[in-house]
Amino acid sequence: MNFHEFEEFVNEKKLANPVWFGLDPDSLASEESIEFAQKELNATLPHEYVQFVKRYGGGYFAFGIVYSLDKDSSFNILEINKAESKKREDHILFSENGVGDYYGFKIKENQCSPDVYFFDHETESWQKTKYENMLTYLSEIALSN
Repeated sequence: MNFHEFEEFVNEKKLANPVWFGLDPDSLASEESIEFAQKELNATLPHEYVQFVKRYGGGYFAFGIVYSLDKDSSFNILEINKAESKKREDHILFSENGVGDYYGFKIKENQCSPDVYFFDHETESWQKTKYENMLTYLSEIALSN
């Protein structure tokens, strides 16, 4: 799924289910906040993530959560990745399911893969998911009931 298709899907869901989007999102990301985050994380974030936080901000997103670049947010990607540094290993955490598990991007040579990985808190291990990027993940997890 590309970003244009994702935006169309989000708009359809907003029209059909406006209450899903009732919680205020985090502030939108700027180029400066993106550059700062990538420097702090020592990795280039996937294009889909960057597009998402510039357009939607992050935080609560329908039935999901996306870690944002909003420095005042409880869902700040830098703070969460710092706090969970042992769990993240060679991944950047970008979402959670609310019960101790995380979703992340694998880092290779300072570049995040767009593929979504899942951290299972019970086994304390990472596994690749079926989601080719964050947008397909959000379409299925955050935008369906």
